[in-house]
Amino acid sequence: MMLEQTQLIDMIKQISGREEVKLEDTFEALEMDSTNIVELLIEMEMVLDIDILDANLNLYDMIRVADVEAYIQQITKG
Repeated sequence: MMLEQTQLIDMIKQISGREEVKLEDTFEALEMDSTNIVELLIEMEMVLDIDILDANLNLYDMIRVADVEAYIQQITKG
């Protein structure tokens, strides 16, 4: 199952409390910390029914919204 951009953006809006979220936004600009990013990834695990949180995941690579999208696309290609 693929993650739609709108789904990702909606999840981030809900977690961050922001009304405007774009792919090029950084999590820092959205005032989201690593805990919020983990919350987002757990939410995506449930929606997509996949395992995201593993040893290969480096949260420091998740700087922008687009980075999460790229990561999810990479692991769901399988």
